[in-house]
Amino acid sequence: MLQLLVALVALVVLFSATWSVIAIRTMAPRTTPGDFLAAFFGGAPAQGMLAQKLRQNGRVNLLFLARGGAGDDNPDYTDTMLVLSVRPGTHRATMISLPRYLWVDIPAPVGGTVQAKLYSAYALGASQDPNFLRAQWRTATGQGDLAAATVAATLAQPIDGWIAIDLASFEALIDAVGGVRITVPQTLDDPTYPSDVDKQTIHIHFDPGTQTLDGRRALQYARSRLSTTETDRSRRQEIVLSAMLGRLEGAGLSPSLVAAAGRLKEGLRTNLTPADAQTFRQIMASAKENVARVTLEDSPLLHQEKLGAEQQPIIVPEAGSYQPLQAFVAAQLP
Repeated sequence: MLQLLVALVALVVLFSATWSVIAIRTMAPRTTPGDFLAAFFGGAPAQGMLAQKLRQNGRVNLLFLARGGAGDDNPDYTDTMLVLSVRPGTHRATMISLPRYLWVDIPAPVGGTVQAKLYSAYALGASQDPNFLRAQWRTATGQGDLAAATVAATLAQPIDGWIAIDLASFEALIDAVGGVRITVPQTLDDPTYPSDVDKQTIHIHFDPGTQTLDGRRALQYARSRLSTTETDRSRRQEIVLSAMLGRLEGAGLSPSLVAAAGRLKEGLRTNLTPADAQTFRQIMASAKENVARVTLEDSPLLHQEKLGAEQQPIIVPEAGSYQPLQAFVAAQLP
């Protein structure tokens, strides 16, 4: 009986490990065999690209992207784009919220760029169009690599890594870590929040004060759009993301995280490896109490214009070039 029990346990572990390998390779295509050996059999993890910067106290810039995902009208448009810049030695970090309608040059096509709204860069990479995209973007991480290259060129700052997540995975991840505890600064009341059922709407309401939100409520708080300004929405997204990063920093490989892996596998992508993720947790631990927030949406260095016959809103630099904005961003970094 004992031998049978041991055999069953071994079978479950083997199945879980195999499934986890598939899930991790889907979410993080740059994961190496050394990462898996370290995870399942112990030993020193493979050295990721962030480890060198950590040893040299270099600044680390990570790009976070949130997209609609399956079922959304524009599943690969990234409505949320945040750059988290951390310098471990100073125990300081800065989170910069980028306007989704920022009018930028996207280095997608062969031999040139295309002008478009910043939030479309990930979608252009996701198209994997061989007749349009450069070969460097037609890879397993090409969509995020293109978005990161666009942000890097716009801000004149290197992007060391990126993480993209869709709405369903965002909700599942927050539930898996037991929710997020945030302080709502002011009442949020949205009587026309979009429901997932036949494009109907529901009424959501948040009172001010400190509270713990599950994944559904956190997503509602971060995503509500029509009841407030874009600037306020960006700040709410920063609040939720900061809270989620804090929860992940102290989270272990719990059964709830393993259970959420199915949904994460479908909607989470990154160019980081598990070794990079472990280094990132160390970096965040050094700065989690000292994070400054910068929202470019309301910067006097930018203004809104209307584009074309359809009068689409775009955001452009006040000075005609991005150099003043780049200098402003550089001054905000740790």
